[in-house]
Amino acid sequence: MSTESEMVDAVTGLVIAVPVYQDLAQPAAKELGKSLKTVAEAINVVLFPLNVMIWGYDQIKDFISLSVVEKLKNVSEENIISPKPNIAVPAIEALRYSGDEPLLSDLYANLLASAMNKNTASGVHPAFVEIIKQLTSDEAKLIKLFLAGNEMPLPLLNVRWEYKVPTDEKKGGITILVNFSFLGVQAGLEFPDSTPTYIDNLCRLGIAEVPAAYEYTGKD
Repeated sequence: MSTESEMVDAVTGLVIAVPVYQDLAQPAAKELGKSLKTVAEAINVVLFPLNVMIWGYDQIKDFISLSVVEKLKNVSEENIISPKPNIAVPAIEALRYSGDEPLLSDLYANLLASAMNKNTASGVHPAFVEIIKQLTSDEAKLIKLFLAGNEMPLPLLNVRWEYKVPTDEKKGGITILVNFSFLGVQAGLEFPDSTPTYIDNLCRLGIAEVPAAYEYTGKD
């Protein structure tokens, strides 16, 4: 519903539609309507900051004028082309909701700049916009950490507790930790405890890989 009054009208309208129960349901409907109005007001208060965070056309235009132009400053004028609409339009639309996140907006700026450079445009795929949409700011920080490091593998730790009963050959166990590391702390993540989940998502998107062939197994 677009307004609180419409919410209330919708609830009280149920009573009018079923007149047999009007005497019994009307007081309850009024109370429910009041409750919905209170909830709606609370939601409006909570969501109000998002109005500031969602970018309008002018903010996006200013961002492109500064960030994208900066990334193309060393590209000759004849090599600057119009980006394909199926890349530029979704990227610009996505900036409306992620412009307040510097690392994510920078990824979109890189994408737009690459799409506007004749020498790199062929390597820009429309799916890249969707990939960035599925990233959090923390995951963008991890990507930045991965790119800044050398080509040495980054260690992850899996911890599994196992048991074996000598008398009947029974054995089993439980995995306690998966993909544990200090990468989240190293990257300065807002939620470092979520690093294993972030790594899973980056692998799902094809941005990172945890190779199964490279491992060191140790027993306590």
